[in-house]
Amino acid sequence: MIRKAKDAEHEQMVSIWLAASIEAHDGVEPGFWRSQRRDMKEKYLPSAENWVYVRDQAVLGFCSLQQNVLAALFVDPAHQGEGIGSLLLEHAKSIESRLELSVYSMNVRAVAFYERHGFGVMDERFDDMTGQWEKVMHLDHDPTEPPRQA
Repeated sequence: MIRKAKDAEHEQMVSIWLAASIEAHDGVEPGFWRSQRRDMKEKYLPSAENWVYVRDQAVLGFCSLQQNVLAALFVDPAHQGEGIGSLLLEHAKSIESRLELSVYSMNVRAVAFYERHGFGVMDERFDDMTGQWEKVMHLDHDPTEPPRQA
């Protein structure tokens, strides 16, 4: 089930974010992600509209929206590959049909995931904090608009 996150769940969400970030970004020192834990909990999550995927009263994944920006989408590594990320992304797309996001270029699995869900690369930029390149992606199609003519 997907529902709005409760403030009391932020710690669980941060734990998922941390575990998934360390696993997906082996080119970034785990200490960097750990150093960002407090900001994630006290700054980033409170500034976003957060949605959680819950099964048996456990938060297994979440997404965060800041208007039309998908600021975060993370699934507990133990539950990746179960379709939770797709459900969360479809939920975000139902709220905002014109989405933009940034994803580290090194995270080829995530880039492919977003491409499968209709996102295209708009730009690429360097993240000074991590020393990594990231792709800026946007949702290519608004389902309420007619198909583009070539």
